[in-house]
Amino acid sequence: MKIRDHCLDYRHAFTQDALTWTFNIDLVDPVTEFKVWFYVKNNTKGVTANWYWPYPLPYYIKRIEVIDGSEVIASLRGHQAISVSCFDMGYAPLHWHQELPGMSQYWCFPIHFGRSLTDPEWIFDPKKFRNPQLRITWDLGNPIPVGAGGFLTESVMMTWWAKVMEEGARPRGYLMNKEVKSYTPAGPGDLITYLPTDFPHRKLFIRSYYFNGDMGNGIEHIKLSQDQDKWIPVDLNSHDFIFLMKDWFTEVQFHGKHYVEQDCLREHFGGMYAHGLLCSGQDSAIVSAHNWAGNCFEVGAEDDAGTPYDHDNRIEAWAMGMTRTPFDTFCYPYGDQEDAGAWLNVGAMGNLRLILTHAANPAAGNYHQTEIVCQQAHPY
Repeated sequence: MKIRDHCLDYRHAFTQDALTWTFNIDLVDPVTEFKVWFYVKNNTKGVTANWYWPYPLPYYIKRIEVIDGSEVIASLRGHQAISVSCFDMGYAPLHWHQELPGMSQYWCFPIHFGRSLTDPEWIFDPKKFRNPQLRITWDLGNPIPVGAGGFLTESVMMTWWAKVMEEGARPRGYLMNKEVKSYTPAGPGDLITYLPTDFPHRKLFIRSYYFNGDMGNGIEHIKLSQDQDKWIPVDLNSHDFIFLMKDWFTEVQFHGKHYVEQDCLREHFGGMYAHGLLCSGQDSAIVSAHNWAGNCFEVGAEDDAGTPYDHDNRIEAWAMGMTRTPFDTFCYPYGDQEDAGAWLNVGAMGNLRLILTHAANPAAGNYHQTEIVCQQAHPY
């Protein structure tokens, strides 16, 4: 087996703050992973009280895709690419979350095709496609406008890499990660999603997100049902589901360099039941992080005399968080993850329904954005 890490595009600078950019995959050897390093620079600090500084970069990456003409081979949002990678690889991709004014930050967003980075069987083979391309969509003005408290205009830069298997590949197919549905429920109760029944399923990802919210209160119950309850692989309270995930997945680590004041909220990227630490940066200060149960922690920040830091006098603080629910994501693995024969074969099924029970009164007081992603084994 011979593997090389190939640079497809190096530190490509863009003047556009919002763009869909597509370029050809000029490779002939199979690829286990494409990865984009996305860099941007912070603007000056915001002037609105309690303005979040700045919003996490993954939310500005609207789509990362592998396409072949009209065929979509993989399609994920920025935060989805990170959470899928966490569950597949057991660690968070490289990231540098940096909130200080005028400083830079970057995240890596991977698209995987196999069970590991050296999987010779489940792998992307460019020769199987007519015109394979990579496509990325970003918008630095959404959710926070470009400018003070957000990102600096014309500061996007990115590098693309491919992990190429020159020798030893035995392509039988690739793992296909796609969002199949996203919505915000209008009210409480059950909402049914019919999952694809064309190719075997390896993993199911469900995201329930609201800022400073609790994924386990946004979705109260998760049920999977084949052919009107002929077979029910999952029928669990969402909190119990998370408890079982403790046995299915290892913890992953996120970190951030935050710009904080007394009683502000910061995302730890860890969903529910995360835990971690916060310490002061270059300032002599007393900082603490509490209320980690939801997707944010609350900051305590005082000087040595006990005077709280306010919005106009923020300080640097470093955070490290550990989680099994990255970016508010539930994950259900079908069978032995190393054995393709143990994955969920849906070919003989009439239908496969995902039934999510949404809470009547979510903890954050608002209904949560819900996203459903399937990882399927697509044969050649």
